Amino acid sequence: MKNLFLLFVLLMSVTAFSQSINDYQYVIVPIKYDFLKENDKYRLNTLTKLLFQKYGFKSYLSSEEIPKEVENSRCDMLYATVTEESNFMVTKLKILVKDCREKIIYETDFGKSRNKEFAAAYNEALREAGKSFDKLNYKYNGTNNSLSIPEPINSSISETNSETYYFAQPISNGFQVIDNEPKVIMKLYNTSLKNVFIAIRGPINGVLIFNENQWVFEYYENGKIVSELLNLKF
Repeated sequence: MKNLFLLFVLLMSVTAFSQSINDYQYVIVPIKYDFLKENDKYRLNTLTKLLFQKYGFKSYLSSEEIPKEVENSRCDMLYATVTEESNFMVTKLKILVKDCREKIIYETDFGKSRNKEFAAAYNEALREAGKSFDKLNYKYNGTNNSLSIPEPINSSISETNSETYYFAQPISNGFQVIDNEPKVIMKLYNTSLKNVFIAIRGPINGVLIFNENQWVFEYYENGKIVSELLNLKF
């Protein structure tokens, strides 16, 4: 699995590109933060959503319905989270903003509070962290960040028969892909990214990526990146 992870990281680096927070207008805020045990504890997640709205973003909690124009375009959205570095003397929170590849696009300074009451301390620290957005001068520039897969150097692209369809069946930690026989032709394993899977087809290890309403299987062959389009149904 270590080799699969390294391959996954390598393939992701090939498709990386330079981004600015002004390239985005939608931000998704999780309904729960890792350092708290309940959904929207102390209303911190709702407060984070409102902070982004205050500075001009279109923000939604992950539990809310998002606009249809971006619901299938994960890479047109940013993903916010909050991290904590508190101790018994002070509550410290920071807001991180990531793209669909988990790359940090922006992070605030730590907001601090010495309030001894948890709800008040967390809210005060988060609002203090949000003041970093005052220096951001955010303005959406209209860029579309849908996940694109540019043709890399020494690559080849192939397309499966447009009349051939494959079907994904759930298994532990992912899916198995079957053909019409039915025969298992590929195993897919979940990653931390939606619509990105570690893919194993026989001796070939690669990744499966959802791009512009199509599934793309990418892997290395003789030093080249090969991209195959798959007619895959989940």
